[in-house]
Amino acid sequence: MKWWFLYGAGIESLLVVCAPSRIFAHVPLWTLLATFNLVYAVSSTSWLLHALFAAACYPLILFTALFEYPVLSAQARKWLRKGLLGLHFTKDTIALFNLPALEIDTDVSGLFVVRGLSISFSSLRIVAHGVELGLLLTNDIELALYTDEVDIRLFRRIDIGEVFGSIKGGKDEMTFGDMEASKTDDNDSMFQADTAFLQAAGHRSRPNLSQMKSHMTGGSYMRDSSVKQTLNDVTTVNPADAKADEQYEDMLKQIRTGSAIYEARQHIQNTWTGSDNDERALVCAHLQKVPSVPHPASQSIRVTTLQQISPPWLRRFLHRLPFLLRLLLMPLSHLHPIRISSICIAGSGGWMTNVLQEHLFKHHGSEDSQIRKLQQKVSSYLASANLCLQLTEVDAIGQVPLSAAFDINNYLQFNDINAHRIEPDTDTVESIIRLGGADASVSVPSFLLPHHEHLLPARPDMRDLQDQQEEADLADGKPKTVQAEKELKKMKQDEVDIHISVHVRLPAWFDQSLLNFIAALVKASKVIDMETASKDEEAELETDSKSAATSSSNEDAAAPRTPTTFKSFASGLRQDMKDGRTGESLKDLARELRHTTKEGMKKAAVQGLVNDGWIAKMVGKIAAKLEQAQGDVGYSGPLSIPLEPYRLLAEPASKLLP
Repeated sequence: MKWWFLYGAGIESLLVVCAPSRIFAHVPLWTLLATFNLVYAVSSTSWLLHALFAAACYPLILFTALFEYPVLSAQARKWLRKGLLGLHFTKDTIALFNLPALEIDTDVSGLFVVRGLSISFSSLRIVAHGVELGLLLTNDIELALYTDEVDIRLFRRIDIGEVFGSIKGGKDEMTFGDMEASKTDDNDSMFQADTAFLQAAGHRSRPNLSQMKSHMTGGSYMRDSSVKQTLNDVTTVNPADAKADEQYEDMLKQIRTGSAIYEARQHIQNTWTGSDNDERALVCAHLQKVPSVPHPASQSIRVTTLQQISPPWLRRFLHRLPFLLRLLLMPLSHLHPIRISSICIAGSGGWMTNVLQEHLFKHHGSEDSQIRKLQQKVSSYLASANLCLQLTEVDAIGQVPLSAAFDINNYLQFNDINAHRIEPDTDTVESIIRLGGADASVSVPSFLLPHHEHLLPARPDMRDLQDQQEEADLADGKPKTVQAEKELKKMKQDEVDIHISVHVRLPAWFDQSLLNFIAALVKASKVIDMETASKDEEAELETDSKSAATSSSNEDAAAPRTPTTFKSFASGLRQDMKDGRTGESLKDLARELRHTTKEGMKKAAVQGLVNDGWIAKMVGKIAAKLEQAQGDVGYSGPLSIPLEPYRLLAEPASKLLP
């Protein structure tokens, strides 16, 4: 009996019997006690198991007292509020607001903001409220993502609400398009204040977006902070009484009603009566004008700062234990499948028009009337509209193997795919593409995980390249030859493949206006290609003609030449015979005939080969067949990744658990 109490089994049994409420209320009391004491009886047969049982039992006693005895839990919350940096609890939930933003300064640049966070201990749930992400993909392209709620149910699943995004191009649309150089903090060189991303986010945010912003951020742009300062500045809520609980609910309501998604919905709610898919597309189009991070926080902390928190000796030690990383990722990936309600990504048609003008039409529209008409037709479809891609009911899961001999497999499934054309000025939404769904898979080699550089394939030497070249030369048949040559090219560039597979489920439906737009765009590209090729050929012929031309007198060379036609040739034939220029006139006539014939043949070829009506008709027939087709249409292929950046991270120390 003494050892039963000393090792905690008796204390835990008494707490469970005398508790006013139990955690596992659906389990009979005698079954719970019998199972618990049976485990103790088995553990008491060995001193090692006895010690392990005691080490696990006393933390269990603490949690039992906190969760089953309200008086003890209330007193514990009171002590924790005083001891943990002013941290407060709402019943069994921690509520955090005014969280610091995460400034991404690694391979890509951006800003990540979570406006509120709720952590529930009884249900093991973490709920993020008001998530905003702005990423600078290139100097002139920016991606913004918004969602109101992310629900993480630990060891069960991750549920994400409606995700809206916008692709912004050009300085007028981008939030981070005009960023100034960052200022350096003299107090601590590691943490810099007023960086370019933070100033841009604060400058582009709307001044009166909601009362929540001024209440939580002080109405100022964001400043960098150290880890200690960030923890001290986190706002917590303690709804131990009715007033505090009302304050907590009010802050959540302000986050929800002050979000960009809620405001866009309120803008169209009184006038819109369409379907849910069309409503989401219209909301996404209205978010195109919203800053990428509309609610910047008052402080920020950088990714590189978080990477420097752990001491160097600990990072070196963990680098020698890659097995621990796989041991952590395997259950996390398997027990946390992701379910996204919908994903809507929109892009501005005006920006797309500028891109086509810059890279396709260029100056050709001002030189050719046919190209100018096609350009106007393409611009009229894009200029005043936004294009939106919508993915509904997205399921995703990743599988990280415990053994590095297997690849990391990731799977995605989309229940419905829609594309819309929206005119925000008139709130007009029309569906242009509808697919039956899609699925995708990505296979990544395990040696691309961090701390796994020792598993990288050896760098190919000259002997390996020669053997692969010989294999390509002796390959049996064209397919094997192409595969061997591809492998040789990959070895020379020191690359590895990530295998990607995407399949779209039929049937598929396409709007006729989209087909006409595609036909006009295809015709414009072909006409421009033929026009460019013709100009290059004419320039080459003109150069050859000048190099082979006979010398003539300075007066004849300086005299103005007019195009030679049949009428001018006949009227000037007698004078040319007197002047001895009959041969030159014949050459001019032949050159003019060749140019006229070529122009006529080119126009006939364009009308015959690049007929937009014929293209639209053929595409329409194919689209009609796809509306009744069944099955999958997709692509599977490799994506080459260079290995040199991973080789640079290798360390000479041997691995303890590879």
